[in-house]
Amino acid sequence: MGTDRRPAGGRERLLETARRLFTHHGASNVGINEVTDAAGVARMTLYNNFPSKEALTVAVYEEMASATLRALEALPDAGTEEARIGAIFDLFGRGTRRAEYRGCPFIHASLQEAEPSGPIYAIVRDYKRALRDHVFQALDEERTERSQMADTIVLLLDGAVTEAYIKGVAEPVAVAKRAAATLLHAIR
Repeated sequence: MGTDRRPAGGRERLLETARRLFTHHGASNVGINEVTDAAGVARMTLYNNFPSKEALTVAVYEEMASATLRALEALPDAGTEEARIGAIFDLFGRGTRRAEYRGCPFIHASLQEAEPSGPIYAIVRDYKRALRDHVFQALDEERTERSQMADTIVLLLDGAVTEAYIKGVAEPVAVAKRAAATLLHAIR
């Protein structure tokens, strides 16, 4: 019978620290020593939990994707299609108000890959597909061109969270939310 000899909380500290550093600087710009120093753990703690930096990076992005999708699933059923879609924009908008906000971490992660392949790209692609599926399910079943509307709303979300970081547009999430509402009413 094996016992877990890892220090309590070491894995969680590593994941939280790596998430913070990766989303702020980009995973490719952060070294293992920087993660372990900032987490206050020994390098051996990292390797007891993750066999490589890539394994840590994959775990960080898998956890972020899961947390975001859980938050989407936890949104209350707002009743109307417009309210359900608006709640999605509101969820993403809350994140953009944090001082350390750096845009969509998944878009950043996908751009760090040399080619559109590999485990991080796969996590990002699967996350974006799940987000799109959630948006699709939030739309009324009888909606004309439901699939195309879901794609359009995801593009509005991506643009809004990118602009919230760049700050080239005032209130980008609110603007995108209003644009989505206008489209929902105009295209029935």
